[in-house]
Amino acid sequence: MKRVVLAIVGFAIIIIFIVAYLFNKNKSTQDNLSNRTLIATVNVAPIKVKTMSKYIVAYGIVESKPGTANTVSLNFDATINKLYVVDGQNVVKGQLLFSVIPSPTVQSQLMQAENSLNSARENLKIVQEKFKLHLVSKQDILNAQNALNQARIIYDNLKKTYTDKVYSSIDGVVTKINYTQGSSVVSGSPILSIADVKNIAIKCGVEPEDVNFLKPDLPATISLIDYNKKITGKIISISNIIDPATHLINIYILPDTKKDLILNSYVEVNIPILTKTGLGVPKSALLYEDGHYVIYTVKNGVAKKHVVNVILKNEDYALVSSPDLTDKDLVVTQGAYELKNNMNVKVQK
Repeated sequence: MKRVVLAIVGFAIIIIFIVAYLFNKNKSTQDNLSNRTLIATVNVAPIKVKTMSKYIVAYGIVESKPGTANTVSLNFDATINKLYVVDGQNVVKGQLLFSVIPSPTVQSQLMQAENSLNSARENLKIVQEKFKLHLVSKQDILNAQNALNQARIIYDNLKKTYTDKVYSSIDGVVTKINYTQGSSVVSGSPILSIADVKNIAIKCGVEPEDVNFLKPDLPATISLIDYNKKITGKIISISNIIDPATHLINIYILPDTKKDLILNSYVEVNIPILTKTGLGVPKSALLYEDGHYVIYTVKNGVAKKHVVNVILKNEDYALVSSPDLTDKDLVVTQGAYELKNNMNVKVQK
């Protein structure tokens, strides 16, 4: 009797498993049929092989290449008498920049040197007259002549140093004037700066964590914000310290052309640090589900779901990879949110 009961119970369990299996299979079949019965309207685009790059974006300013700007200063104290140039003015080599009045101390030194020169001249004349009278020797004449030569050298050097007019030593553009007419200037203070327009570069700052991706000669695209124009260039130098004013690391980019570049104008710089070639899909085709990206392709009126790995993205496209994708597939760009795998679709023309 006990064996019979166990047999009946085992048979009942088997029957339950068979019924459950048939029920689930039937439900799955109904779901697939339901997906195929539903028809969604979608837009599609062909998957294309594309080459894309990842960029570092930085912002900067047009200025003189490091070491080429000309700073004009005096090696004596003075007062600015008159300025003959203004900020942004083009100047040529030899053009008058400003005039000065040397300080009283400088004028006194120059006067003393001039008086010493005149005294040496008079002394030489006296010695020469005495020599005619056989009152002094030839050595006395030589000494007087040497004293005159020394006095003349001192005077000429001071006269050359303590000039009252200052001229440009290069062709360029006045970029900064630090003093106004009537201002007192101490020795060594920069009065104005002139940029050599033949040696200009782009100075921009990048985040410290991005510097490891950069190296000299790396190409860059420079967007001229004021002109809505783009030119190319390359990195020529990378700083090794953080700029305390911006907390960024400064880099310099040499443009391939100087046309339309105006000193102190602002630019946007794009530097490619990674370039890849692969299957490109419009960004609108990407869906994010359960921690990964998916896309839908359409073939023979049926939508197929694909889990993809996104390699790179830009404003319009994404490079993706998936073992079952080719550049002959059509990807859904609009209407994908309504889709399920194996769902019937109608493609809008």
